[in-house]
Amino acid sequence: MSSLKRITTDFNEQEDRITISGLTERDQTVVLLLTMRLANRLIKHCLSILEKHISASEGVSASDEGSRKRVQNFIQKSAEQETPQETAVKIANKSPKHLIIEIDIKNVSTGVTLKFKEEFGTYYEIFLNNHQLRQWLGMLHTIWQKTEWPVEIWPDWMGKDQFQPPQGEISLH
Repeated sequence: MSSLKRITTDFNEQEDRITISGLTERDQTVVLLLTMRLANRLIKHCLSILEKHISASEGVSASDEGSRKRVQNFIQKSAEQETPQETAVKIANKSPKHLIIEIDIKNVSTGVTLKFKEEFGTYYEIFLNNHQLRQWLGMLHTIWQKTEWPVEIWPDWMGKDQFQPPQGEISLH
């Protein structure tokens, strides 16, 4: 097991996979490859965690879907705007590449631990607090637009402004 200190996420068009370039606690680099199927499952589960967290912590009524979406959108956009600019993890030629076949997600009130497992038992894990999880999901959402994969997994509050303009005729002077 290796803990990841930092990750850079991107899309490899040739391999049609999400790539996670990771820097371990021993300052070694590794490339983790995610298929669309596994990335789809990971994203759905992480979004579900965030939706449950908001309902519990923000006191938003579960029956008021519009309010929930607006709160989610506001918190998501705030997290994305606070994403720090860092240099990408630079992968060395000798860095191992692992096709990830399973991801364990351990959820605690402050965030999630993601454990990326490859078929031969090697795994890498990273802890993301809720704010970092939102930032990473925001990055994945942006990357997803390049993939040409189905976008139905993304909720409205991830990519659309919840403050819609008024309907009908508008006159500007």
